[in-house]
Amino acid sequence: MNKNRKLEALALVLLLASCALPASAQDFFRELGTSRSSGGIGPIVPSEYGYREANPTGLNPVTQTPQAGEEDQYNMAVGPVRMSVAVGVGMEWNDNIALSDNNRESDFIFRPLINVDFLWPISELNTLRFNVGASWAKYLEHSEYDSGGLILSPNSEIALTLQVGAIQVTLRDRFSYQEQPYEIAPLSNVARYERYENQAGIQFDWPINERLDVMFGYDHYNIWSRNDAFKSEDRSVDTVFIKPGFELSPGLKLGVVSSFSFINFDVADRSDATNLLAGPFIDWQITPYLNAYLEVGFQGLKFDGTSSYTDDFFTEANAELFRDLTDEQRRLFTDSSDSDSIYFKFQLTHTPNDVFEHGLLASRTSEIGFGSNFYDLYHFEYGATYKGIYQTEISPVIFYEHYETSGNFSETAYRVGAAIGIRHHLTNSLTVGLDYRFLLKDSDVENADYYQNLVFLSLYYRF
Repeated sequence: MNKNRKLEALALVLLLASCALPASAQDFFRELGTSRSSGGIGPIVPSEYGYREANPTGLNPVTQTPQAGEEDQYNMAVGPVRMSVAVGVGMEWNDNIALSDNNRESDFIFRPLINVDFLWPISELNTLRFNVGASWAKYLEHSEYDSGGLILSPNSEIALTLQVGAIQVTLRDRFSYQEQPYEIAPLSNVARYERYENQAGIQFDWPINERLDVMFGYDHYNIWSRNDAFKSEDRSVDTVFIKPGFELSPGLKLGVVSSFSFINFDVADRSDATNLLAGPFIDWQITPYLNAYLEVGFQGLKFDGTSSYTDDFFTEANAELFRDLTDEQRRLFTDSSDSDSIYFKFQLTHTPNDVFEHGLLASRTSEIGFGSNFYDLYHFEYGATYKGIYQTEISPVIFYEHYETSGNFSETAYRVGAAIGIRHHLTNSLTVGLDYRFLLKDSDVENADYYQNLVFLSLYYRF
């Protein structure tokens, strides 16, 4: 093995050992063409996800009571404010808590949780919504992995909808504190990735006439890591977007999606960047039960210099290794790559009857990388919900995703996974749930492979 090959092997080992290189998907405007990197499986909590609506924004929450409508979701009222409060408790068994190949550790994890929803119809046209989901994780054997704070669901949001003439204006702020690493495909050998995320924005929906409408607005996204080892990933993303659409015929809409993002990293070693997404879309209600959405376009991810990833590969404990490298070898730990590529997003949703619904999701984008500028991600997913058994919902999900990173130490990997969630409504208020999830990752980087089995038993009470 020559010296450069030895150096490459050393770098890959250091990359895995540091566990300090997260990458969060959906950095750009999350509902306008970027992919999801959630592993295809929503949060393992009683408010499981399903394909209830043909909506290209992704998965939608399933109501907690069978056949409940939006009005039924609010079961309390204080004056004009309607509320819904639910509490739950769950016990998880996880046979690989750190997503490790060789050092597999299992544990039981106790997870209490609460969901609160408020709806205030200020007037017939103006509405204020607030919802938050909070939980906590207590590891019975590995207490060092206990939650570092109150976990807040990424669905937590406050939104104000106003009608200004013919234009509907939505002001919103989505906030979360998350620790699960499995949602991020490139992460291995990590038990907790503690980060705060906030996404604030304003959106305008303007129906110009019966056939032509325009959606446009601005979004500001931040991610902050609690652990110093992840600080190189802290960033803000400012995005402007526009999405005009024209209804050719009832149930068939064509349009264009365009968004432009400014990406600013908190650390000086990483180059700031811009991202452009632009392309046509088609939204087709093929039948009353079948909907298809397709969006294909150009993505340009441009960095304004060369990023240095020495802090990602070399910690204080092995800093002397970096000092011994030549200038040529040091340049191996930099990345000046840009990405010009095609992105796409496809969703097919079928609801043939009241007891069964299913959907297919596929996407391809370039995402902000870790230890590199970006990675190209393909994601394919199928999910369904069956409610043909009395007071019971069964929701299977399968997915496959493939990614390749930029830089001198490129990684190519794929992940496959499957999950099934069962919800039985003992009463209109009390739900018991059982979930199983399997994940498998195969990477060309040594020790980055893993597989994981997870079982979750939950009890959920809605007041």
